[in-house]
Amino acid sequence: MRARPEEHPLADHSFFEIVRPALARVEELIYVALQSDNPLIQESSTHLLRAGGKRLRPTLVLLCGSVFREPGDMLIAVAAATELVHTATLVHDDTVDRAEMRRGIPTVNAGWGDHVAVLLGDYLFARAFSLLAATGDPRTVRVMADVVHRMSAGEIEQWTRRFDPTLGELTYLDGIDKKTACFIAECCRLGAMLSGASPEQAQALRDYGYGIGMGFQIVDDILDLAGDARRFGKNIGGDLRTGVVTLPVIHALAHSPQRQRISEAIRSRNIGDREVAEIRALVERCGGLHYAYRVAERYTAHARRCLDGLPPGAARDALASMADYLIRREV
Repeated sequence: MRARPEEHPLADHSFFEIVRPALARVEELIYVALQSDNPLIQESSTHLLRAGGKRLRPTLVLLCGSVFREPGDMLIAVAAATELVHTATLVHDDTVDRAEMRRGIPTVNAGWGDHVAVLLGDYLFARAFSLLAATGDPRTVRVMADVVHRMSAGEIEQWTRRFDPTLGELTYLDGIDKKTACFIAECCRLGAMLSGASPEQAQALRDYGYGIGMGFQIVDDILDLAGDARRFGKNIGGDLRTGVVTLPVIHALAHSPQRQRISEAIRSRNIGDREVAEIRALVERCGGLHYAYRVAERYTAHARRCLDGLPPGAARDALASMADYLIRREV
């Protein structure tokens, strides 16, 4: 059974209403693009999509376009492509991390093995770029190719810095810029650019997307350490277990009286439930979670200011509401 837009975590929020009909068209196009006579391809390619997900990136494409006009076929195709690119990166990430759960269900690699998962990620990328090419606008392909390039570089750089307790805040911020914020920023710019925005307006929406993207990823990293596993849809402490040092932990490594203990645990490369619980307590005790939230709030506040010069209306109001939601979410 396919996941329908009204089941998405964003669906209960007012900012979703303006794009609900368009997002239903995006959903249909995604499943049409993934139709296959091969049962393995059909089942595995729609596995994560059927589990739902926020559909954050296509929603932003549609909202940013709606600031200027109603979404047309080209915007629907680009929005669908962004979700396929995002899903492809999740499949590859889960395979690299040997993750077992995503969105509350087994990962593709857990269900079908690493070999199928790697090939499936490639398949999803290919379907995404087919949708972009079919728009006839070469800018869509160029922008998304640059995004995939930056995300891939960010993932490789993160891999080389695993289990490194000397990682600094600036390096961390550069990493989430490449892994998350640049993609969200370009989703916003594409939505505007394809809907008649001026270059200045498209840049303002790109800056908005960058701000909410940075805030979104910082909150995601907080939830990975301190969230509810049942609501979050994956194991808590996954970043620590795979050696990814995030902002709350970076703060603790600089300010906790027990910073040496945290450093030793990370360097050991053997972080299980007990170590995750211990580090979480130490991070919370020294204000690491609160500090990370403050940084996320600064990025989000800047994002909201970027909307000031845009045409007023329901779409701009929805983007402001989305910024508030993303910083306060619990999943």
